[in-house]
Amino acid sequence: MTVPHPGPPARARDRLHAGCCWGLLLVALWAPLPFASARPWAWGVLASLVGLLVAVLAIAEILGEGEQRQRLRPLLAPAVLFTLSLAWGCIQCLPWTPESWQHPLWQEAAGLLPAQSVQPSISIDRSASLTALLRLLTYGAIFWVAFRCAEESAWARWLVTLGAAIATIYACWGLAVYWTGNGSVLWFAKWAYREDLTSTFVNRNSFAAYSGLALVTMVGLLLDLVVRKIDFTQTRRAILTAWTELLRSNAVWLMGGIALTTTALLLTHSRAGAASAGVGIIALLAAAFVAPSLHGPWRASFAIALAIAGLAAVLVSGTATLGRVADTSWDVEGRSEIYNLTLQAIGNTPVVGTGLGTFKSIFPAYRPETLPLPVEMAHDDYLQNMLELGIPAALALFAAVLLLAVRCAKGVLVRRRNAILPCIGLGATALVAFHSLFDFSLQIPAVTLSYLLILGAAVAQSAPTQRRAASEAT
Repeated sequence: MTVPHPGPPARARDRLHAGCCWGLLLVALWAPLPFASARPWAWGVLASLVGLLVAVLAIAEILGEGEQRQRLRPLLAPAVLFTLSLAWGCIQCLPWTPESWQHPLWQEAAGLLPAQSVQPSISIDRSASLTALLRLLTYGAIFWVAFRCAEESAWARWLVTLGAAIATIYACWGLAVYWTGNGSVLWFAKWAYREDLTSTFVNRNSFAAYSGLALVTMVGLLLDLVVRKIDFTQTRRAILTAWTELLRSNAVWLMGGIALTTTALLLTHSRAGAASAGVGIIALLAAAFVAPSLHGPWRASFAIALAIAGLAAVLVSGTATLGRVADTSWDVEGRSEIYNLTLQAIGNTPVVGTGLGTFKSIFPAYRPETLPLPVEMAHDDYLQNMLELGIPAALALFAAVLLLAVRCAKGVLVRRRNAILPCIGLGATALVAFHSLFDFSLQIPAVTLSYLLILGAAVAQSAPTQRRAASEAT
């Protein structure tokens, strides 16, 4: 039986799909450049580009007749939970919610301002909440685009590989700036973290998380290359020869990227960033160890080689980071006080929250004079989301991501090919989950985009191999 030649709609769909994939990579290339897209104008450009990709993908979906619905079943529960958290964020902005839900600060404002100018709501800053809702919706769109673009295994590999290559480019830029005086961020004089590498980012911890995601990806790709190219059942001499050939050919860019990214990460002098990268790599290796398709005698030699490389990197570039481990500066003590005050604020509005994106507005009411600087973030994404959204809606948002990670874990166990991609997804999730305990990197668009690109590809490649092969054939 001959396979029918795809007609014009199918060819148009494929061209749109390919264009969407390359567009996603261009967005990933752009996002870290303007201060990690953490400025309003840069964020606006990023959101517009993502919206354009969604529109292109929607046209491709319309042309793609006969798509198999089972592809989307793993996303149903996470999508429902994500939508519920978005819906509650919208309700927080409405002015006709029950008075008992509305924040008490509105009553104080009513006593100071004309009655017609006060419209009480759950959110104490509706403008900030609407902006945060737009960001959250854009993040959901990024994941959707990454998921749909990565349904074909070849595109999935290209997305994660080129995403890591892009991060390596920014690591090289950061190293060049650092070694030539470290006096600027882009063309602006550096005004923060003058002793630390930040590349095009302002915050060293955020760039450390961004570099860590690339490092986890490249370690996973290198592991996969080793498993596929080296036969560990041969003699030691043959294995050594295969290692040498591999390092001289296919693995050259991966080894170089790992070395450059690790160096840049350690020169950020971020303790949480370095620890999070370690957690991510451990999670990646743990997943690879249990993956049936990755079984083999490679484990000991790869783990030893990775440990030696990591130790060498720390000795060469990480002494300042290690020196900060014993530091008991305000960076540690101040955050502990911020956490306690945030918990106190959560206790006042545990169910309804204060409005998505309102931490900056609500925290001054709890901030004592002992904190020497204004506090705009909780330095713990879990606490900040529970304060802003309320505990139930925040838990729904966390559960949505957790279910996607569970899907990756299932993919590790059932995939016969490309199981390394779900492994990388688990490693990346472990990294950001750990780092979110100590900082706010997932509130930096470039970091979140990088993570969602990896997670989207990992979830897309987590279906059983037979089903995935049938889908790609269709």
